[in-house]
Amino acid sequence: MDIRTRIRQFVGDLGLLVVGAGAVAVLFGWADDWLVDSPLVDQPGARWAVAGGAVLAVLVRRRWPAAAVVVAAGLAAADPLTGAALAVAAYSAGLRPLTVPRRVAPLAAGIALPAAVTALAVVGERAPLVQYRINAVVVTLIACGVVPGLVGVVVGQRDRLLTALRDRNASLRRAHRATEERSRLLERARIAREMHDLLGHRLSLIALHAGGLELASRSAGGELLDTSVLVHTTARRAMHELRGVLGVLGGDDRSEPLTEATGTKADVADLVAGSRAAGVTVDLEWTGPDLDRADPLVRRAVHRVVREALTNVHKHAAAAPVTVAVRHGAHDVRIAVRNGPGTGTRDLPGTALGLVGLRERVRLLGGTLGAGPAPDGGFAVEATVPLAGRPGVDVTVPEPSAEAPASSRWAGALALTLGVVAVVAAQYLALAFVPYPGDDERAEMAEYGTGHDAFVDRFGLSSPRAEATVRGHEPARPAGASCDYHHDADRSTAATAVVHRYCFVDGWLVEILELAVARPAE
Repeated sequence: MDIRTRIRQFVGDLGLLVVGAGAVAVLFGWADDWLVDSPLVDQPGARWAVAGGAVLAVLVRRRWPAAAVVVAAGLAAADPLTGAALAVAAYSAGLRPLTVPRRVAPLAAGIALPAAVTALAVVGERAPLVQYRINAVVVTLIACGVVPGLVGVVVGQRDRLLTALRDRNASLRRAHRATEERSRLLERARIAREMHDLLGHRLSLIALHAGGLELASRSAGGELLDTSVLVHTTARRAMHELRGVLGVLGGDDRSEPLTEATGTKADVADLVAGSRAAGVTVDLEWTGPDLDRADPLVRRAVHRVVREALTNVHKHAAAAPVTVAVRHGAHDVRIAVRNGPGTGTRDLPGTALGLVGLRERVRLLGGTLGAGPAPDGGFAVEATVPLAGRPGVDVTVPEPSAEAPASSRWAGALALTLGVVAVVAAQYLALAFVPYPGDDERAEMAEYGTGHDAFVDRFGLSSPRAEATVRGHEPARPAGASCDYHHDADRSTAATAVVHRYCFVDGWLVEILELAVARPAE
């Protein structure tokens, strides 16, 4: 993974943390009246420590997903406000392709650690508050752990299935292209057999009769002998070239070159010299070493390109100046035959099949050939032949990029961000409906676990008058408890005084009791 990807992931994680913290602040900022804080985070600095642990779990979730989920679950049990961090860690862990046995240990730890944290938080608590805390932890773990984890499993399975389908499609495309190329090679082999059957026999007869004509004309001598020798030599050369063509069409890359010098610097120079002898102005530019050690098929292609290009010059632009340039590079051979516009050119009819055949030959060797008008008004034939040229099949299929496009990354980040907000909202709604056990004293029950200082800041000091009102009418105080007394003016009547007794042990609220005492008659 490169540094750019790591930076992008880190920035995305920071964005998730900001969004999650904002959602928690907006939603749970309204929950002061009913959300009961755990005593584990009621100590100075404890909530900041828990928040730091949640941030760390989000940042390391990619490298250690199981550990991040377990730690985030324990922190969520200590403080439900860190549920967003658990949701992100659980979703990321669900994306991993883990088997069921490998998920058992993290799942067991993810249950055991929150259970231990909850047991520690409820030590010394009264039964109603213990039940409330357990319900709150269970709701948080389900809303922020189980549901996002299951969503991650489904999304991960879908992504892996899509990847497998893409790989299968790529394999099928490669197989299809290989089948097509094999069909083409079989068709070329069939054409080669047909050419051998149709042309091979007739060329053999021509060569045979030309040889007999040469022998018969030796006694006559003169022009007749020269013509018969030319016919015989041309027929034999045509048969040799036909065997080479049949070798290429049939996929035989072991066919011998025309001669051992075919395609070398000397051979190209001979072709140029032959054109000069025919009256064409030709210049040869050779760059790099000779091709005497090059592959025979490469040398044959060089020979054919130069010869075909010069033949076209003879037919269509015999009066134009011609430049034959051959550059022998480290990996390929580049051939360029260009003729200028010239004067007195002639335009003999042609079929262009020579260039078509050349293009196919060069393509089979993995090269390219182009032919067309030159910028100066002439004509140019340019070819590039790889030095390691071999007839082969190119079945390369572009593989999908390992890095997702920017639009896909933005869409995924937006979906994950909205998911975090949705999880926080679901947790808020679920906790809002967690019932308090016992009677309907929701507002009073919410104060269990409150420290005495916080209680005094909210409700004021104990009322000596209220304490005097219930003296002799109240039950025994809890062991080691000190109690504050407050009148309930809304529920008191002229005949009955309603007093609430709040008892604290070691500075923590442990009991709320409502006492109704009859007022003395006046």
